[in-house]
Amino acid sequence: MDIDMPFSKAPVDHTNGKRRRTSTHSEESQLLSTLEALSDVPRWQTVSEKAFNGIVSIRFYVPASFDGDSPLCSEATGFIVDAKRGIILTNRHVVGPGPFVGEAIMHDHEEISARAVYRDPIHDFGFLQFDPSQVKYMKIEEIRLAPENARVGIDIRVIGNDAGEKLSILNGSISRVDRNAPGYGQITYNDFNTFYLQAASSLSGGSSGSPVIDINGDAVALQAGGRCEEATNFFLPLDRVKRALELIQNGKPVPRGTIQAEFIYETFDEIRRTGLPEDIEAMVRNVYPEGIGMLLATTVLPEGPSSTAGIETGDVLLRINGEIVTHFVLFEKCIDDNVGGSLSIQVVRNNKVIDLTVAVQDMHALTPSQYVVYGSSVVHNFAYQMAYSCNLPVRGVFVADPTELLQGIRKAAGVMLEKIDGKSVSNINDFVCVMQTIPDHSQISIEYFTIDNVHQKKAVTMYVEHQWQKMRVYTRNDVTGYWDCKRITEFAKALSPTPVKVRFPIMDNDNAGKAAKVSHSIVKVHNMMPVSVEGYTRSPRDGYGVIVDANKGLVVVDQYTVPTSICELTIIIASSCTIPAKLKFLHPTHNFAIIQYDPALIGESDLCEIEFSPTPLKPGDPTHMITQSSYGDLLCINTVITSTVPIRIGRSPYPRWRGINDEVMILDSPKANDYYFGVLADDEGRAQALWTTYNAIEDKKAVRAAMSIQAIKPALELLRRDEEPRLRSLNIEVSVISIAKAISAGLSPKRVEELQQIKSSRNVMLRINSVESLSKASGVLEDLDIIVSINGKPVRTIADLDVQYSHDMLDIVVLRQKKELTLQVETTECDRNTNKMVFWAGAALQAPYKAVLQQSRKVPSGVCFASIAKGSPANMYGLQSAFWITHVSGKATPDLDTFERVVGECPDNTYISVKGMSFEMVPVVLNVKMCYHYWPTTSLSRDPSSKSGWQSKIVCDPDGASNMLD
Repeated sequence: MDIDMPFSKAPVDHTNGKRRRTSTHSEESQLLSTLEALSDVPRWQTVSEKAFNGIVSIRFYVPASFDGDSPLCSEATGFIVDAKRGIILTNRHVVGPGPFVGEAIMHDHEEISARAVYRDPIHDFGFLQFDPSQVKYMKIEEIRLAPENARVGIDIRVIGNDAGEKLSILNGSISRVDRNAPGYGQITYNDFNTFYLQAASSLSGGSSGSPVIDINGDAVALQAGGRCEEATNFFLPLDRVKRALELIQNGKPVPRGTIQAEFIYETFDEIRRTGLPEDIEAMVRNVYPEGIGMLLATTVLPEGPSSTAGIETGDVLLRINGEIVTHFVLFEKCIDDNVGGSLSIQVVRNNKVIDLTVAVQDMHALTPSQYVVYGSSVVHNFAYQMAYSCNLPVRGVFVADPTELLQGIRKAAGVMLEKIDGKSVSNINDFVCVMQTIPDHSQISIEYFTIDNVHQKKAVTMYVEHQWQKMRVYTRNDVTGYWDCKRITEFAKALSPTPVKVRFPIMDNDNAGKAAKVSHSIVKVHNMMPVSVEGYTRSPRDGYGVIVDANKGLVVVDQYTVPTSICELTIIIASSCTIPAKLKFLHPTHNFAIIQYDPALIGESDLCEIEFSPTPLKPGDPTHMITQSSYGDLLCINTVITSTVPIRIGRSPYPRWRGINDEVMILDSPKANDYYFGVLADDEGRAQALWTTYNAIEDKKAVRAAMSIQAIKPALELLRRDEEPRLRSLNIEVSVISIAKAISAGLSPKRVEELQQIKSSRNVMLRINSVESLSKASGVLEDLDIIVSINGKPVRTIADLDVQYSHDMLDIVVLRQKKELTLQVETTECDRNTNKMVFWAGAALQAPYKAVLQQSRKVPSGVCFASIAKGSPANMYGLQSAFWITHVSGKATPDLDTFERVVGECPDNTYISVKGMSFEMVPVVLNVKMCYHYWPTTSLSRDPSSKSGWQSKIVCDPDGASNMLD
């Protein structure tokens, strides 16, 4: 673990810059030391070679957020300390306090599964275990622990998996043995109440858990961390490690006690300033003549034993049970030997000796051994480790991953729950019980605070949808190495909805005029995004929409808010009424979707649908933009249309839907860009255009522009007649080029004359940028074709392409290679629906969707990745989004059904060979090891007969757990 630490002070030069003469005796001593060091070279070589067979590379992943750590895949080092039992010593930040899945790779590259058997509650060490009988081709060596050999000045070798290399050997010398534990930052793991060793040795990622070996081949310390900017590393001493190992070898528990206080080692000159009497200092120095300091209390946790007993920050520890204690080894021995009992402690405070009796708690009991997964959120009891970092009481419920619970709060960190739906939650049992009482489809309030700002309470509204937000409880099992899973299936049923009376606030803006009535049509839209699909991650999306048919309950919203067909929607009317909605239509190229709510759920109200303006907007026209602020205030921005331009949004490296083949309007007012959604209305209050947000390569760089209201009419009219919109499309992407460029490409003078006779604001034509793979136009139309006419009508603007929506066949004249070609092109029925997904090894897979087909010249398979979860097998073994799978275990997988059947035959904890193609069409072969316990194989299929519209199925899930679908 690399850390950033402040620079230490430079050493003082007492020679005033003058060179001092070295005596002949010193030169002889230096020569003898050099010769002795040279003679040790063969010995070091022998020691290192013997250690190789006892050092392993650890490849692992963490499947769930826990205690401040996020899901991840990584590698580290460990070394065998018991060859008979297969026990490996490594760091706690490798084993982790939460679930761990890993394997040990021996020196001869034999790969053996390893499970976590112990992790210390606070110190940076833990043990893994493997089956020694599985190592077939080499003799296992164990490395003896010798903490007593760690001394200042000894030469050491750190042998491990440094910087991702299988084996690296770095040398150094121990410079300190009494350094306080390094700090790694807030809301993360930090060690305390122990000394650390320090050495000048440059190490990096992957070296965590390496043995620090002396010339006898014994481990004197454990590599733990270092400074990123300096060649300085920190090693954990092995006193408590050796004790823990001996207890585990004897089949006994490892007692770990705490008084909930942190101490650091301070030198006598610092301790003296806190009020240490001179006679006490003299007594301590006499008992420990080599000591240079004492232990000083720096953190006393509220409500803990030390706080209750009266220990205060700044107290100097003097005695425990009558024995003078100035070092951490004796300090911890006293506490660990008295778990459940009490200690008589003497501290020095302001020149006075104070006697106290302090209870000793079981530290393991303060470290969570359970966690709850709710949807994609993870909660567990607040851990001692985290409480220490933030100086908070060890109680309450900590949200390790807040995505699902704190809907709309994307960057909340260090969240502590206080109340859910008005009920207090003090532990995860309370959390489970409260969540079970909440009816389906209900809206609740969650009260919380963040540990970096304990003074401010916050609240967020959550919409409960048990179809997607399944709950499971995981309990640590050190016998199997897994966290056993229990599904929670009993929840309160949905309540019968009752109509709600709705009144919109009054728009306080005289400049709006009659356009103010549009404000009674604008609603807020919340999309829960229940799964990661089509390049979008599972996270809430909020936006606005406008009611276009009050009788049918039809609302138009942009595709920034509703980008995919798998969605869970609610609308909030007049900031007072929340009701469910469902998706009815996604346009293939224009930036809008149409959703529907049940009008029967609305009681007496003053909401209204918008009235369409018969006159399209053009540059120079004035308009009124009606919108809402983030606080719900109704606003009017009087502005002017400055220009009409083709929308241009770059392609994402992870394909997802983007608006194409559309002309949008730019507004004169820069204030408009502060708002995600709005309605442009004329003086009579009739809607002319919608101000919408377009998905860009990154959400934070979203594009905002106005789209003509006329674009929604074809689909809207069909829905009003209770018909499903079935638009057709050429499935091409076009760009605008000047007529001059078309002439250079071979456009004839006759065509130029025809085009110039058409009244238009621009002398432009349309050129095909790409033709969608698998479309009926593919192989007929080609990239860089210039469209001359469609069905005999010259094409000058993007609006001229609208004829495609209602025709099965089109006669298209294109200019290609300086020749005009007349082509008959069949259109394809538009279908943005995702009908099936398979969740396998932490990857979400689906059939090639529109954004992929738009960006791909070839489609090598009917199975492609939509997303990869962090801390999953797919993540660990190198699979990536926008990756095609063509074969599994040598069997072709041309579609999702075949893929589901083939992977369903694969045993758990075995490697599966995956053959595929990268998005750049580079062949790839990877081997992925299954772990159905945390990452089962499941599928999700569209099912109109189901209440939610979806049906889930477990394909491979021996333990009943699921991280992806649920």
